[in-house]
Amino acid sequence: MNKLFPRPEVYLMPAALPVVAASAGYGRGIACQLTAVFLFAIMGILVKGLGDSYPTSQIIFFRSLPALLPLFLYLPAQGGWRALLTKRPDLQFIRASVGVVSMFAGFYALSQMDFATYVTISFSAPLFGTLLAIPFLGEKVGIKRLAAVLTGFAGVALAAAPDGSEVSLYALLALAAAFAYGSIMVVMRKLGSIDRSAATVFYFTLAGVIVGGAIMPFEWVTPTFVDLALLIGVGLIGGVAQMFMTEAFRQAPTSVIAPFDYTAMLWAATLGYLVFGNIPSNQVIAGASIICCAGLFILYRETKLGLKKPKLKRSSL
Repeated sequence: MNKLFPRPEVYLMPAALPVVAASAGYGRGIACQLTAVFLFAIMGILVKGLGDSYPTSQIIFFRSLPALLPLFLYLPAQGGWRALLTKRPDLQFIRASVGVVSMFAGFYALSQMDFATYVTISFSAPLFGTLLAIPFLGEKVGIKRLAAVLTGFAGVALAAAPDGSEVSLYALLALAAAFAYGSIMVVMRKLGSIDRSAATVFYFTLAGVIVGGAIMPFEWVTPTFVDLALLIGVGLIGGVAQMFMTEAFRQAPTSVIAPFDYTAMLWAATLGYLVFGNIPSNQVIAGASIICCAGLFILYRETKLGLKKPKLKRSSL
């Protein structure tokens, strides 16, 4: 492969955000979330590096199939095989289908873009989720949250054209992937109170195996031994990362855990430089900071208003 290996950004946490509870025993949850974010960043670097040599369908297949192993090992903590039962197969189908579309668009865009820029754009997903919750969940979004969403999109626009030129097709694909994932967040707000998290992860992962496996034979590129190990590693790392993230949300509330997701921006900037020699432009850094602050404000407002959040909102990448 020519290169080797969602997201970097610094989180400035508002003092009003209820994270003081972390001192009351939430350290384990925070540690799990930090580990999950780091592992997802490693997985993203691998996807980007492999994307030059292998078709997206092949990468998605290997992202999905090996990931089932960590999931099955985690099943006892979720109640055994019964945890895979679903009361809403229709919602699981929508979540899995849209998730696979998001993964296809996102992985292909990632293979063609600067890692930090891609991750910055991917953080627009919660912004889309907030807007989509209005028509689909009947949620009321006040002027403050709406202003934060619009501000966040201004940051996306700034980061999408980091060199001052027009927005590229790949940036639009990354934005489409973020929109699809924002849609998934809305579905998962309903699923979170109906099915166990293991079921949602399983059906999404299974969909990746089926769709990726159906397309892969027509695009198959025989990997080298090293690349085969890296392809398998994409799935295993993604599966283990999902376990850590699931455990994080079991150990602590969303208001405590979610802000640490933005540490992905730090890893994206660091790993992107170390592996690919990419240095984020000032526009990307500024856009990432704007998105970060907007996202944190939205989280603060939703926490203050007592709105429910999905427990597995980052399960796709």
